[in-house]
Amino acid sequence: PVTITNVNLTNARFYNSYPANIVALKEVELRGQVSGYITGIYFIEGKKVHSGEKLYEIDRRKYQAAYEGSQSNVKIAETNLEKVQRDADRYTDLARQDAVAKQLLDNALTDLKNAKQQVDAANSELIKAKTDYDYSLINAPFDGTIGFSRVKLGALITPGQTLLNTISSD
Repeated sequence: PVTITNVNLTNARFYNSYPANIVALKEVELRGQVSGYITGIYFIEGKKVHSGEKLYEIDRRKYQAAYEGSQSNVKIAETNLEKVQRDADRYTDLARQDAVAKQLLDNALTDLKNAKQQVDAANSELIKAKTDYDYSLINAPFDGTIGFSRVKLGALITPGQTLLNTISSD
């Protein structure tokens, strides 16, 4: 005996289930590198942001003041260097004519070296102040989707510790 069955064409649904986690290719936690109060939030939570877009602002007043003060210190150091350079040149010319004490020339040359070092130190402080001033703005590091803000306006953040938000690539 043979069993015969009529075959009908129908759509078959088949599902495979696997336990898994989905992780973005790029994901970064945003944390401040300077301390201060949050004075600006410039994005909509859960929306796309673009590389370089301003996201958060930390109170910039003290960092701006430090930066401007450092700029002034560089100018002062450079002006002092010019004065000391003129003195050293003057004493060098007089020393060639044997018209000045050797000690005065030595002091002038030492002052010149010190003034050059003061200009270098002032420039280093300027770079540090500029870096802190720049870090008071937090920008998106790449294009992606930003999450929900973990801080609100007026929140005090601690450098490297306070988590502000996360950005994930799409």
